[in-house]
Amino acid sequence: MVSILDRIRSRELPAHACEALVKGFLPVPPEELFAAISVIVTQRNELLTDAKATLATMPEAAFKSFLEDKECEPDALDFYLQKISLPLKAKSAALLNPAVRPSTILIIAPFVEAELLDLVVNNQVKILKEPTIVEALRDNPALSINQTQKLDDYERLLLRDLVSPAEELESLSIEEVQKQAIAEAKEFVEVFGQEKLTAKDFVAEVKKDEDDPGTNVLKQIARMSVPQKVQAAIKGNREIRSVLVRDANKLVCSAVVRSPRITEAEIEFYSNLRNVQGEVLRIICMNREWTKNYKILLNLTRNPRAPLAFTTRFVPQLNKRDLKFLVMDKGVPDVLRKLAKRFVRGGRG
Repeated sequence: MVSILDRIRSRELPAHACEALVKGFLPVPPEELFAAISVIVTQRNELLTDAKATLATMPEAAFKSFLEDKECEPDALDFYLQKISLPLKAKSAALLNPAVRPSTILIIAPFVEAELLDLVVNNQVKILKEPTIVEALRDNPALSINQTQKLDDYERLLLRDLVSPAEELESLSIEEVQKQAIAEAKEFVEVFGQEKLTAKDFVAEVKKDEDDPGTNVLKQIARMSVPQKVQAAIKGNREIRSVLVRDANKLVCSAVVRSPRITEAEIEFYSNLRNVQGEVLRIICMNREWTKNYKILLNLTRNPRAPLAFTTRFVPQLNKRDLKFLVMDKGVPDVLRKLAKRFVRGGRG
């Protein structure tokens, strides 16, 4: 016999019957109602308001019983954790359910209530499956000092797992190491997307790490071989990249800007650095997508370490105000100042 849930999933249940279910007009057990509502509203989001009104009348014990059931569908857990304001005990049951997806935890991590944060921070299984949960948790304003320290421990653990043992990489060329790491980083981006961060936020994070060396990974990175650093530069998070972009080895620092995980906000910051290898700036200059960003273009033009072969082509793209500043900037090569002066006087072309 086909269950009502199967009929909903196959869209065989008439629309009016689905609406009646969501509004609580049909006599079905609570567990079936919770499951049915999650499927129906996922199919028809316009019924979400009615669903919330019905669910608000349900006893917390029934919610908890449904959400702590190990047979509960991951889609249902995703729906209730993301779209419904759950009572704390019920939400606790959902967060502790082994069936909840790491991707669901990632989405809700910045918004989890203070009373429940320990359940997420201490869930090492989910965090190791989805390391970006650590970064998402750092965006939660309710995070305590102890919880922040726990996340720092995870970062160090994840960094150890990020790179292969040095002896495993000895037989590989740097090109092979880089190729493998880029493939893995691309796969990561395809599944989880890039990190969301503005240039302003990125600068603030870098300054925080520099002011508090106890929270960064400098010591671990210092012990790595060059192939391991290349792996970390390509596969690691933005904290790792912000350290390795300044590495003295060109193979390492250039691997940072070749990482599929790198964001435009980071490139904007790196393009302004005077303490990076010229190779890093050359790779940035060669990327047309990045140089479409006016701020990156301006930073490169004003950066004395950027290759003149590129920056002389960038000068004509500057606005008149920035050209005037460039003329007065004694930190840039004379050829750029003279070129800017000619354009200010109307001598373009």
